[in-house]
Amino acid sequence: MRITATYHRHAQTDGQRPAIVTEEETLSYQNWAELVNQTAASFRKEQAVHRRVALFLPNGRLFLQLFAGAAAAGWAAIVGDMRWTAEEIKARLNEVAPDLVIADDGMKPFFEASGMPVIFASEVKDWLSEEEEEAKDEKNVPFYIGFTSGSTGKPKAFVRSHDSWVESFQCNKVELSMTEKEHVLIPGSFVNSTFLYGALSTLFLGGTLYVLKKFSPDRFMHYFQHYPITAVYVVPTMLHALLKEGCSSDRAVSFISTGAKWQPQVKKDMHRHFPKARFYEFYGSSELSFVTVLQNEQQTERPDSVGKAFHNVEVKMVDEEGREVRAGEAGTLYVKSNMLFDGYLNNEEETNKVLQGEWATVHDIAKMDEDGYVYILGRKNDMILYGGINIYPQEIEKVLREFPGVEEAVVVGVKDEYWGEKVAACVKGNVSLHQLKQFCRSNLSPYKVPRLFRQVGSFPYTTGGKISRRDVKKQLEQEVSV
Repeated sequence: MRITATYHRHAQTDGQRPAIVTEEETLSYQNWAELVNQTAASFRKEQAVHRRVALFLPNGRLFLQLFAGAAAAGWAAIVGDMRWTAEEIKARLNEVAPDLVIADDGMKPFFEASGMPVIFASEVKDWLSEEEEEAKDEKNVPFYIGFTSGSTGKPKAFVRSHDSWVESFQCNKVELSMTEKEHVLIPGSFVNSTFLYGALSTLFLGGTLYVLKKFSPDRFMHYFQHYPITAVYVVPTMLHALLKEGCSSDRAVSFISTGAKWQPQVKKDMHRHFPKARFYEFYGSSELSFVTVLQNEQQTERPDSVGKAFHNVEVKMVDEEGREVRAGEAGTLYVKSNMLFDGYLNNEEETNKVLQGEWATVHDIAKMDEDGYVYILGRKNDMILYGGINIYPQEIEKVLREFPGVEEAVVVGVKDEYWGEKVAACVKGNVSLHQLKQFCRSNLSPYKVPRLFRQVGSFPYTTGGKISRRDVKKQLEQEVSV
C-alpha cells in the first residue's frame, strides 16, 4: 500500500473537509486528491533512470503536493535543505543522483548554473498535467530519501519504502489515539523527518493539517487561538521557545515530541502552562522509526525513561557476545519491527552495521526494567574512554540538568594525552560553574565529574533539533589545543 492510498477514499466520503490549511490557502480533500493524481501523472511522463526527485522548497502546500505526487507515481523524493551550502548541495545530489530537481525560485542562480534538470516553483503550474492518474499498486518501492543529522559524522542518505511508514501510521492510531478527526499543527521544517511524518500520517488518516512556513512562538499561538488544533508535533527546542515567551493554553491538545529528552524543568513548566494537554515523548531514529513512547503520567513517574515499546515493536538488549542481558543490565539495544528503513543509499557496509537479520540497531546502549520501560544510557559513538573506563555522557547530562538554572547541557570527550579522553561539559544558563562542579562531585562518581566546564550562550543544532555533539566536541578540542 502507498502512503497516498487513502486520499481517494477521503475525497469520496467527505470531499469538502479541509485537508491542508496554510497561511495562504485551504485545500479540501477533493482538491487534494485531484492535485496529487495530476502531479503523479506529471512525474510518470518524465524520463527517469532512478525515478528520484530532489525537492528544495519551503514548507507549504506545494512541497506536500510534489512529495505526495512523486510517492503516488512510484518515485522517491529527496528532501533538500535550502540552508545547505553550494558544496553540500553538489555533494549530496551527486550521491543520490536525482532525475529531476524542483527548487524554490530563490535558488535560480545556483541551479541554472549547475546543469541539472530543474523546474522552479513558479513553473510547476505549467508542468502539471491536465490529466489525473490514480496510484497503481506496484511493489513496495522507495518513496523517501533523507539524510541523517550527521551529529557524530558525515550525514548518510537513508531510504524508506511505503510499507514501513504505512505500518508506522498504526502507531498513531494505537499509542497516540489519533483519528480522522484530528486537527494537527506542523510548526517545523519538512527537512526534519518528524514533521514530514506528522504531515503525511495526518493526511493518510484523514485529519486536517495546519502548516507553518517557519516556526515562531507568535505564529504557533496564532494557530492555537484561531483553529481547533488537537495535536502538534514538536522538538524540545520549540518547547524552550514557547516557555521563554510565556505561551500558555488550556486546550486539550496532544504534544508529540522527538529529537531529544525533555529536561525535568521543561516537563514541569509545560504541564503548568498547558494544564489540559497530553504529552507523548517517543524514541526512535531515521533507521528504526518508532521504537518506544512515554505517555502522559509516565512523564513524571519515570522521567528518565524513553517509555515502552510500541505495540508492533520488539526490543532487546544484548552484550558484546550477542547474548540477551537481564532486566536492569546495560546492553546494545536491538529492534525488530516492520517499520525499519531499507538501508543507506549505495553504502552496504554501513547498512549491514544497522540491519542484522530480523533485528536492527543504531548502537545505542540501553537497559530495560522489569516493567518493560527502556532507559537510553548513550550511544557507542558518544562513549568517552577515560583511562580505560567507559563513560556514557547522558548519565552526566542528566545530573547537570537537575542543577537549578541549567537550561541545556551536553557532555563530550576531548582528547587527552594521559587519559586518552577527558570529560568536558558545556552548559547554557545562568549558573555558577564552581557550584555546578561541586554539585557534580556530590552526585557522580569521581571519574565521571567533568574535568572541563564551559558556559555558552547557545548551542549548534542538527536539523533534528538535537545539540550537535560533533560541533561541540570540535570547538572544545580546538580550544584545548590552543
